[in-house]
Amino acid sequence: MIEIQKVLDSDIEVLRSAAISAFLDDERYKPENALPGGPPGHDQFEEHVRWIRKHDYFKCVFHGNIIGGCIVKKHPSHYELYGIFLRSNFIGKGIGSEFLNGVMKMYPDRSPWLLETPNYSKRNHRFYEHNGFTVSLKTNLYPNLGYGFIIYQKPASK
Repeated sequence: MIEIQKVLDSDIEVLRSAAISAFLDDERYKPENALPGGPPGHDQFEEHVRWIRKHDYFKCVFHGNIIGGCIVKKHPSHYELYGIFLRSNFIGKGIGSEFLNGVMKMYPDRSPWLLETPNYSKRNHRFYEHNGFTVSLKTNLYPNLGYGFIIYQKPASK
């Protein structure tokens, strides 16, 4: 069982470390010519501060320890799952699904959800599809990155 709590300023270094762990694990799936590194800002303290100030930022607490985070951007017509991550040693244990669904239940107004994830990240694709998201768009390859993106959506709940 996890706890979902709003992120505090005092949580930032632990969350930054968890994000680095999660996205470092993803490096093994990238195409050979892809730009290394995770999403912009995931490893920068100041960016985590900005996410707290501008968006809804939640932490995943497991047995009293922060093991991941989730950033939600609110738009007029939908919610955007801007990022979700768990420390690499907690991936594949069902915790991510519990965390994602718990966060989404905090927004009961029945708006649709959108997110994007790299096209090479097959593990993410299975995760989002398992949690009710469907592909709405596949972008072309971004030459400066070495990969493209898949946009997922989940319709408004009934």
